[in-house]
Amino acid sequence: MFNQLFSKIEALFKNANATGVQHLQTVFAPLAEINENLPSDILSFILSGQNPEILLQLNHLPDEKASALVDTPGTYKWYWTHVDISKSQEKLLKASIKARQLLNDDLFEYLNHEQIIRLGKIYEAVTQQKNYLRLYDAVPTWFSYIVVDGLVSIFKHHGFSEIDRKRDVKKNWTLAKLEALLGSDEAELAQHFPAFIFERQDSDSYYTDQLDLIFDLPDSDAYIEQHLAQLQKIIPDLSVNGQNVFLSYISKKPDLIKQIPELVVRLSIGRLKTIREIAVTLLSHLNPEDSQKYLAEYLVNGQSKERTFAAELLARLGQQNLETLKHAHANEKQKAVQQSILMAIQRLETVVSSETPADLIIPEFAPLVTTPIPRTFSEEILENYQQVLKKAEQSAESEIQDNKSSDYKSRWAQDNLRRLQKVKEAMLMTVVPQLNGEQARRHFDSDEHIITYQRKLQNLPEFSIVHALRVIFNHNNREHIYWGSLFDLLKPEQYSELDLRQLVQALTEVGYHHPKRLIAKGFLSGSWYSLESYIQDPEKIWPFFAENLDYLSEAFGILPSQEERSYQDFTPASAISILSHFPIVPQQYIPRLLELALGENKRLRFDAQQTLQRVPNIHLRAIEALNSSKQEIRITAIEWLSRLQHQDAVKPLNALLKKEKKEIVRAALLTALEKLGVDIHAHLSEKVLLKEAEQGLKAKLSTSFTWFDAKTLPEMKWQSGKKVNPAIIHWWVILAEKLRDPKANALFQRYISLLDAKSQQTLSNHLFYEFIHRDTRGPTLDEAAEMAAKEAPGRLVNYQDWYKRYPEYYTEYANVTLEQVTEELKKSHLATYLGSAIKSKGMLALTFAAQGSFAVKLLQDYMKQHYTRRAQIEAMISALAVNNDPLVIQLLLSLSRRYRTASVQTMATQLVAEIAERNQWTSDELADRTIPTAGLDEKGILNLEYGSRQFSAFVDDKDKFVLKNEEGKVIKSLPTARQTDDPALIKEAKSLFSNSKKELKQAIDLQTQRLYEAMCSERQWNSNEWLEYLHAHPIVCRLIQRLVWLETTASGEKIAFRPSDDGSLLNLDDDEIELQADSKIQVAHAVLVGEDTANAWIDHFKDYKVKFLFSQMEHHLPDLEQKAELIEDRKGWLTDTYTLRGVANKLGYQRSSIEDAGSFDSYSKSFDQLGLSVRIGFSGSYVPEENIPAVLFDLGFDQIGKRSWNFTPLALSEVPPILLAESYADYLAIAEACGGFDPEWEKKTPW
Repeated sequence: MFNQLFSKIEALFKNANATGVQHLQTVFAPLAEINENLPSDILSFILSGQNPEILLQLNHLPDEKASALVDTPGTYKWYWTHVDISKSQEKLLKASIKARQLLNDDLFEYLNHEQIIRLGKIYEAVTQQKNYLRLYDAVPTWFSYIVVDGLVSIFKHHGFSEIDRKRDVKKNWTLAKLEALLGSDEAELAQHFPAFIFERQDSDSYYTDQLDLIFDLPDSDAYIEQHLAQLQKIIPDLSVNGQNVFLSYISKKPDLIKQIPELVVRLSIGRLKTIREIAVTLLSHLNPEDSQKYLAEYLVNGQSKERTFAAELLARLGQQNLETLKHAHANEKQKAVQQSILMAIQRLETVVSSETPADLIIPEFAPLVTTPIPRTFSEEILENYQQVLKKAEQSAESEIQDNKSSDYKSRWAQDNLRRLQKVKEAMLMTVVPQLNGEQARRHFDSDEHIITYQRKLQNLPEFSIVHALRVIFNHNNREHIYWGSLFDLLKPEQYSELDLRQLVQALTEVGYHHPKRLIAKGFLSGSWYSLESYIQDPEKIWPFFAENLDYLSEAFGILPSQEERSYQDFTPASAISILSHFPIVPQQYIPRLLELALGENKRLRFDAQQTLQRVPNIHLRAIEALNSSKQEIRITAIEWLSRLQHQDAVKPLNALLKKEKKEIVRAALLTALEKLGVDIHAHLSEKVLLKEAEQGLKAKLSTSFTWFDAKTLPEMKWQSGKKVNPAIIHWWVILAEKLRDPKANALFQRYISLLDAKSQQTLSNHLFYEFIHRDTRGPTLDEAAEMAAKEAPGRLVNYQDWYKRYPEYYTEYANVTLEQVTEELKKSHLATYLGSAIKSKGMLALTFAAQGSFAVKLLQDYMKQHYTRRAQIEAMISALAVNNDPLVIQLLLSLSRRYRTASVQTMATQLVAEIAERNQWTSDELADRTIPTAGLDEKGILNLEYGSRQFSAFVDDKDKFVLKNEEGKVIKSLPTARQTDDPALIKEAKSLFSNSKKELKQAIDLQTQRLYEAMCSERQWNSNEWLEYLHAHPIVCRLIQRLVWLETTASGEKIAFRPSDDGSLLNLDDDEIELQADSKIQVAHAVLVGEDTANAWIDHFKDYKVKFLFSQMEHHLPDLEQKAELIEDRKGWLTDTYTLRGVANKLGYQRSSIEDAGSFDSYSKSFDQLGLSVRIGFSGSYVPEENIPAVLFDLGFDQIGKRSWNFTPLALSEVPPILLAESYADYLAIAEACGGFDPEWEKKTPW
């Protein structure tokens, strides 16, 4: 049929290029599946202009079938037609795509301009413009279709075997041809072509590089240079994408940049922040006199924002611009711009007064000396190969046997064995010479695994970083290095003291390209390139950067980025971190740091301020910023002065306070003044506070805080007992919300301290509860049912359709009913949030005085039910950290040791450090000194003043409170109050008793966990501290009686004992012992005392009917192979993911990091004190979880912070023995919950 159709076409167009016609014929042949005349009508139109009605016909097709059959030509990003096509149609489609590729390769040879224009219009019509992305309004749509299809769409199909597919287009297409094509439609259109080259009007920023092939055409550079004059006028009017593409292109052409100084300067001070930041980096390529000339012109004649930006850039470019800025300042009339110019002048004056670069003495470094690996190690390599080969043979044999009874025939193990068998002895014998640099590195299959097998190589005394680099070195990838692969081969002592310049030497010696940039990227770029995890000594870091300052300039945006991918750009935050290591701050970075110190980015602002502290008289710059017309800058300067603690700041801060009208700024001023030791009592009188409240409440409420109902605020009292005007409390809440910092500043702490103790606690409790209540609102049951009923019919149809299409994947929907779907949707809606209170987190600044047991209970429940709301959890723990309540501190300590979300755990760690520093304790001392007592006195008695009567309570053997009346008789509960009793005392006694019960449970749970971790980490106490903080504590003393302890004397003697209920310390023979003053105390363990002694202690506890607080005498070390890294003796034990998760969570393990496609394959538990993470591996699951078969794999240990995909197990011999024994017990416990070993486990996982 097709031959008959197209023979007629070819006869009509004998003058047309036969090859081109053939390609066109194949491109549109699939459309005969819709209408047999469509292909001939389309070709007739393209080649001769006949049948123009074909465009209307294509535009009115009822679906996207036609577009799908010709692969939606002209697609810029991605587009799916959602149309099913048959296998025979797929064959036609593939031929069509291939023909379109060939047609595009030499489009201008095959077709004339008129025919190409009509081809573009066919693309428009056949796709009905549903895939069309507007790039530039000034050019017709058909032109976009032609260019995008030829330079973008068609290459979405090339695979690795067609890597040179772009070669012909690069050779045959030119910008001149494209311009001529555009002009052939209408002559005036050609003038828009230079702009079209760069404009990406409606593209997402991520896709702006899709058309970059246009810059690889043979005449691109020459064409663009010829049109520079025109482009200088056009570029500023393009979209942000268009300007971005232009700057990206021009940044690689330094010679062109010098020809357009005015444009570069104009963009560097323009209205678009993104463009400004890129353009600023290009200023360094201009002749200095050009950049200064045009910036000076804009400084005088530009618009207000342009004058401001020009002043900033002139300051950044150096001291030579100081006079220019002073002259402009003298003539500037607008106050805000005048202030900006003044701040620029002050930055440069700071540079002048700072230390000179000559003061920075860069120390020498000792070059690395490498000792060759002994040639005899070749025998070990041969042995390694035999062991690896043996394992591969076993795996291949197992795979063959499994395939006999499996529908799916796996080949992986057999293919792996076949590849290993190709490794010859001669290849293995070259490894040592390669590692010694005597021969070029040549990889073979599994070579790294063979070379490093069982860490024999790494354990050689000669093994060094140079050898490790040669292990991983790849001649085909000299530009990149994954630092984790390198340092996993080394011990910490081999790299922790490494000078970065020594690392340059090693990289150079091995053959890496641009070794200095690789190292700079390791500190200044994205996290997966991070070197900071391995080399942390400032003295080993800063000298390298002092010798290579251009990398810091690139990070600060002073020089253009040299990275091809924006996500790898060097960051200012990293540069500031590096500068903080320098003995003095290099002069050229002071202006930029001052910009950031008073800039918009809060994180950069704080870091820059910290780094600038070493610059002489830096407080003067902050004082000068107090005069800024911008509220945000004034607040930033105030907070900076507060941290600098310079008394010269007091006078200007007081002066500003007298004239400042903004309540938020006044609050910051009072906070700073109090931190500087100024008495602000006069500003805290009731009269002043009420006046401020009345004034502040007149302002419009933040839209994110309209939900708050001031009428719910409880009644408050001052310390004097006088009632507080509710307007004052209301204003405090509004002010706190406006400041948006959940951590109470000094002013809010003073405000709250003005209230009596009960009011402080009541207000904090109320606001804490209100925040959580607002944040966790969900639909009512009726609302959820209504939404479910509305959505269920449509969801049911989807489920039935999924089952019909893919029954093997959706068996659960085979007989699904409307009622089941409705119930599923109802549960889903009930679990949704109606909003969030995170924008109101500032109100939490008034919650720091919350009652410990109340706040901890609310927060623990929140973390359990709403753990995904990381920002809210961080805000709440940040707010409570100001509180010195022991329960709160113990919760923070617990979170700092282990939590499912890394950022929450990190913040808790920081907060604990702050609390410890506030009290001048270590974190361990903090934990010991803040254990809650639940109201118990030193004798373990809770005294309750119950009106006119005195009751008491003690804790029994079941950790429950027991009440006693005045006669000492046990009573079940507090009795009814007498008529003569004071109601307030009765209420207070009941509240105390209720809270004590809560505190007791929380304290027991937290301290039990803490003692267990102390056992695993082998923490030791000084004997006097153990006696004071544990033995004498009314709650902890009960816990330590259920444990065996170990005293290590100064002479090294070890004595096991247990505390008895009468306070004495007894050994295994029931003899009382006394602790020596200089001895160390730790929780004992079976591993430390030996199996016989452990069994004796178990019997001892049975005799005294004492139950161990946790198992400490039952778990022993497993039998291990020498140099083993994993324990796998329960590998293959089968269970399901829900059971596995339940047991792992109960044992304190959390899901490891989620990797590609939401998968994870292990549960882990961290021990921060040891810097280790325990990992129990299994066959894997994914998020959100479904209950699928799961197979237990192995137990291993790694350093904290590693991603699960980068798991590099430690040698088990390096793991602390108690941790190893306890973790092995966990591994066995999880195995016990499984259904036992299944010899066919490999067939029963979905992977």
